[in-house]
Amino acid sequence: MKKSVDRFTDRVVDYEKYRPNYPHQILKILSETIGFNKDWLVADIGSGTGLSSKLFVDNGNNIFGVEPNRAMREASIHHFKKNRNFIAVNASAEDTKIDEDCVDLVFAGQAFHWFDMERSKLEFNRILKDDGHIVLVWNQRDPEDAFQNDYENFLMKHIPEYKTVTQKNITDNQIGKFFEPRTFQRISIQNEQTFDLKAFFGRARSSSYFPNEESTSKKLFHGLSALFEEYAVGNKLLFKYQTDLYIA
Repeated sequence: MKKSVDRFTDRVVDYEKYRPNYPHQILKILSETIGFNKDWLVADIGSGTGLSSKLFVDNGNNIFGVEPNRAMREASIHHFKKNRNFIAVNASAEDTKIDEDCVDLVFAGQAFHWFDMERSKLEFNRILKDDGHIVLVWNQRDPEDAFQNDYENFLMKHIPEYKTVTQKNITDNQIGKFFEPRTFQRISIQNEQTFDLKAFFGRARSSSYFPNEESTSKKLFHGLSALFEEYAVGNKLLFKYQTDLYIA
């Protein structure tokens, strides 16, 4: 099994093209709940190709993009090469290389389930100011959507590794213990993408658990094609998410 840090090395192109953005509404929610503004220094932990960092870069915040995977990190550097407020850091959640007591917001989008909880908690507390905040976010596939339920069942049946690496293994109770002694609130908002068949395949390939072996991939694509045809309208598939925010 691949190490967590290496899982996305060969998926950067698909990740950049086919993963969902983070709704701009997140900034409004953070402003209303914790007083977030453009003067806050942000550490985006597990920043990947920069999908989550883009929210804060575009908002004018200074931001550290902490990413241990070289291919993902270099993609973010290329993406933000004209943005002087983004600094890519070759580091991990457990050892960010950031100075202590300097960050206003630690943010992790689609990444927390890869962290060592005990070590990253110590590290987040080290780099945060006394009045700093932690926000964890996942773009979850919408559990109320019929297609997403069938897609989930397909993954569970055909990709054994999916059960061990999905972020759904992280419970609200575990997150609450991670945040202690802070309290937290959970807020959910809607997000979506529209895919043709090629893009749908790209979205599937972007996942860490999707096998790269050609023979296995072909069998999976056959099943995914059938699923696409069942739910697509006019050769377009609406891929619905529930974006969950955990705000401490």
